[in-house]
Amino acid sequence: MQKMRLISEAYNYIKEQDPDTCITKSGFARLVKEGRIPSIRIGNKIIVNLDNVERFFEDGDRALQEMAEIESKGKIRKVMF
Repeated sequence: MQKMRLISEAYNYIKEQDPDTCITKSGFARLVKEGRIPSIRIGNKIIVNLDNVERFFEDGDRALQEMAEIESKGKIRKVMF
């Protein structure tokens, strides 16, 4: 089962793992809202997968972009004219 958390809960998880982290709550929320850390919006709530959060801070954007490319293969995508 995937570990899905609200932005505030995911940030608290980061602080538990590294109490001296220099990442701020607003900075983390910005990464999520910019789409650099994948998220799901359900109503007014934004939910992130803790595995994606850890992967982002271990490997940066590169790992998540590679994962997105793999997941998008074989799917129909909209072509812009």
